[in-house]
Amino acid sequence: MLGHDSRLGQVFNNLIDNALSFSPPEGSVRIRAWRDPNSISVTVDDDGPGIRAENIENIFERFYTDRPEADEFGQNSGLGLAITRQIVEAHRGTIHAENRKRADGGVEGARFTVILPGPS
Repeated sequence: MLGHDSRLGQVFNNLIDNALSFSPPEGSVRIRAWRDPNSISVTVDDDGPGIRAENIENIFERFYTDRPEADEFGQNSGLGLAITRQIVEAHRGTIHAENRKRADGGVEGARFTVILPGPS
């Protein structure tokens, strides 16, 4: 695909850093990438607490953070995901977040999916 390499690198650095910050020490972060005829997709999964349903879209807003108060998640500006979305959209792509579910319906972590257009 054609794109700004350092900006696209920033997208994936932001998503991976975010996933690492939410995953417990014994957890893991998984990255999967694949190509379809017209797009390139990448998912970043974490083993953290997931995202509250009412905040799924808010997490992409500037200065918004949704870190559980009881846990040590560090200090963040709330800009990383907003910047990530802007970069993805500038490349004519999309990004969305969702919770990964266990068989019993409980949340087992978050998933961020980036879809970018492939070469024309």
